[in-house]
Amino acid sequence: MKLKKYLVALVSLAMLASCDMMKEDEDLTNCGLFVTFKYDYNLQRSDMFGDHVGGVTLYVFDSDGRFVRTYENNNIPSMAMMLDGTYTHAMQIMDLPDGKYRLIALANQKSYEATLATPGAKYRRTQLAQGDENEKLTVTLDRTKKEGATAMVSNVAPLDTLWHGMTGVETVEVRSSDKTIANISMVRDTKMLTIGLHNLDDPADITTEEFDYFIIDKNGKLAYNNSLLADEDLTYTPFYKWDTDNSELNSGVATERTAHACLTFNRLIWHEKSDDNALLIIRNRTTGKEVCAIDLAYFLAQGRNAYDLFAYSRQEYLDRAYDFYMDFFIRNDKWQYAEVRINVLSWAMRIQNVDLE
Repeated sequence: MKLKKYLVALVSLAMLASCDMMKEDEDLTNCGLFVTFKYDYNLQRSDMFGDHVGGVTLYVFDSDGRFVRTYENNNIPSMAMMLDGTYTHAMQIMDLPDGKYRLIALANQKSYEATLATPGAKYRRTQLAQGDENEKLTVTLDRTKKEGATAMVSNVAPLDTLWHGMTGVETVEVRSSDKTIANISMVRDTKMLTIGLHNLDDPADITTEEFDYFIIDKNGKLAYNNSLLADEDLTYTPFYKWDTDNSELNSGVATERTAHACLTFNRLIWHEKSDDNALLIIRNRTTGKEVCAIDLAYFLAQGRNAYDLFAYSRQEYLDRAYDFYMDFFIRNDKWQYAEVRINVLSWAMRIQNVDLE
C-alpha cells in the first residue's frame, strides 16, 4: 500500500515537472487552462471575433462565485491575442490553483484602458476585490443629467462596442497537470440604428436638420450575466446626421432627398409589455410635431422574418443583429409607412402606420 502511494506521488511530481520543463522550453501546449473566445452569435453565424474584438478581460470566480482575479489580452504588438492567425486558444493561464472556476468575459474594440481614453460615453466596469461575489460585477453606461431632464448619453462619438460572454452554470475544473479548454461565446450588446426619412409630398424638400431623433430606454446597467439591471430612462441621440440627393441628369437639381441619422445604443430587450420597450421618437424641430413615436424593439424584431429557417425568437434576433436600418416615408410630418431593412440580404418589410386618422 505504501509502495502504491509512493508511485502515485512520483507520477504526480513527474507531470508537474513536465509542465515546468515546458515553461522553460516555451513549449506551452499541454498544461494549464486554455480559454477560447468566439463571436458567432450573429446573423452571419460566423466567428467574427478576430475581425471585431481588440481587447478582452477574463474574470475568474471560484465555484462559489467569489472573485479570484482577472486576465487580459489585447490585440497590440506587446500582447498579441493571436497564436496561429485566429483567436483559437487566445488566452492561456498557468497560475490558477487546482479547483473549479466560473469565467466571465467582457470585450471591446480596444483594450479597456484605451477605450476609457477615447471621447464619448463609456461602459464603466465595477472594480472587484478578491472574494467579492459575482453579482458585484456590473457595467454602467455613462450619462449626464440636468435637473428635471432625462439622463442623456453623450453623442460626441459612437459607443465603443461591448461584448459579454460566460461559461454558464457549469464550472471549469482546472488541474495543473492537465490541459483544460474552456470555450466562451460572446454576445454583442452595442447596437447601431441608421434612419432614413423620405418626404412623400415633395421628395426633394427634406433635410436632416429639420428633425430631432431620440431613443429612450432603461438599458444602461448590465449585470454579471448580461441581464439588465433597474435603471432610469436614458436618451440616445445621433452621433452623425447627413443628407443624400438624387439629382436630374446633368442639371444637378435634386429630385429626391433622404435625411439620415445614425445612433448607437445599448442592448435592446424585448418585453411582452410594450410600454417597457425602447421608444424611438422623431420630431420636427420647427412645428414640434412628432413624426413617429414607436416601440423600437417591436419594429426591429420584424427583421427575424428574413431568417425563418432558423426560427429566431424576438430576443435572439435582437441579440444576434447589431446593425439596423429603418426608412420612414412621411406626409405632413407624420409617417405613413416604414421599412425595416436588412442590407446584406436586400430584404425589406413594409409596416403601415395603423394609427393614422
